[in-house]
Amino acid sequence: MNLRTKVVFIVYTVLAAFLPAFAAEKGGEQKAALETKAPEGIVYANLILSEDGKTVTGTVDKGIATAEIPEGVTAIAPKAFFHCENLRSIVIPEGVVSIGSWAFSHCRALSEVSLPKSLSRIEAGAFSWCDKLFFIEFPAKLGYIGANAFYSCASLKSVTLPKGIAKIRNSTFYGCLKLEQVIFPQSLTEIEENAFVNCAFKSLDFPPTLVQIGKSAFYHCPQLQKLSIPASVAEIGAKAFAHCESLEKVEWSSHSWLKEVDADIFSKSPVYKKLSLPDSISLVNYNAPEEEELPQEEPVPPELMGEQEEVPAKKKK
Repeated sequence: MNLRTKVVFIVYTVLAAFLPAFAAEKGGEQKAALETKAPEGIVYANLILSEDGKTVTGTVDKGIATAEIPEGVTAIAPKAFFHCENLRSIVIPEGVVSIGSWAFSHCRALSEVSLPKSLSRIEAGAFSWCDKLFFIEFPAKLGYIGANAFYSCASLKSVTLPKGIAKIRNSTFYGCLKLEQVIFPQSLTEIEENAFVNCAFKSLDFPPTLVQIGKSAFYHCPQLQKLSIPASVAEIGAKAFAHCESLEKVEWSSHSWLKEVDADIFSKSPVYKKLSLPDSISLVNYNAPEEEELPQEEPVPPELMGEQEEVPAKKKK
C-alpha cells in the first residue's frame, strides 16, 4: 500500500467513526429548535405540551393562524386554544381521544376541523363561538359531546351525529343560525333543554328511540314547518317548540307513550291554534299565558364570564 492510499484509508476511517455522531448532534439541534423546555411544560412549534408530551395545554402565541399537533399527543386540554381568534386550521392526529372544555372556544376564524377516528369525547363548550365553522365530521367512536360544545357556531350548516351519542346536552347547538339539517343516530334517547335554540331546520326526523325532549329544545326555529313525534317519546318539556313561526303541522303516533301534552310546548307557533291529538293524549293548559323571551342558555363557567357574547332576547311586540 503506497502512501497516498494509506492517507485516503485513514481519512475514510476517521469520517466513518465520527459522521454518525455528528449527524445525531445536528438532528438533536433541529429537534431542539422545535422542542424546548418551559416552566409550564414543553414548547413544540408554538404549542405547549405537558411534561410527558401527551397533552396540548396551550399556545405560546395566541395569534397563530395554523397549528399541527404532533404525533403521540392523546388529549387537548381545557382552553388550550381559547381565544386564538386568528386560527384558521388545525391538524389533529390519530391517537387524540379527547378535546377539553372550551379548548377552541372563540377561535373565530376556524372554518373546518378534521377530527381523528380515535376521538371519543368532546367536552363542554369545546368549539363554542367558532363563527366560521361551517363543517365538521364526527368520528364513529365519538360517544360524548358536552353542553355548549357548538354554541353559536353561526355558519354550521349540517351535522350527522354518530351512533354512540345517546344524549344531546344542554345548549349544544344553541344559536347555530344556519344549521339546516341534523341526522340523529338510532341510539338517541334524550335531547336536553335549549339544545337547538334558534336553528334553521325546515323539518325534523326523530329516531324511534327518542324518549325525552327537554325544555325549549327547539325554541325559535323560525323555518321549522313540520315534525313528527315518534311513539317512543314519553316527555316533552315546556316551550320545546315555542316561537317556531312556520310550524303548521305536527304528526303524532296513535301508540304514543305520551299521556298528556301541555299546550305551551307550541306557544307562539301557528300550530298552537289547531292542535290535533290522538284520543290517547290529553291537551292541558291550552289557555295558559304565553311567555315572550328567549330561554337562557347553559350557564358559562365563572372564569369565562365577561368573555361570552349573549344571544339577544326576542323583543316584545
